[in-house]
Amino acid sequence: MTHTEKIESIKAILDIKDNTEDALLGTYLTLAKNEIIAWMYDGKEPETVVDVPKKYETTQIMAVVSGYTIRGAEGQKMHYENGVQRTFVYDDMVAYIHSHVIPMIEVF
Repeated sequence: MTHTEKIESIKAILDIKDNTEDALLGTYLTLAKNEIIAWMYDGKEPETVVDVPKKYETTQIMAVVSGYTIRGAEGQKMHYENGVQRTFVYDDMVAYIHSHVIPMIEVF
């Protein structure tokens, strides 16, 4: 899946109809990609790995959705505003990734 296709998927999920959020969503996608790769390889990723493995593309997309929807409330488990209470399962996009990506094991 290309970067643009991922952005279009995210926009469909979030019901974003125009291109005003494309740059922000692209930044989230890049950050999610970097975190997935770093988490998978414990920060020792091979130079040949330049993108998220296909099996984690959905995780990358949903991590962006998770991060985008709690924007402004990062790090909070609960958020109260104007009498509305929201409870979040993940503190941020990184927490979502760490719960859904399995790190590789290094054998010495």
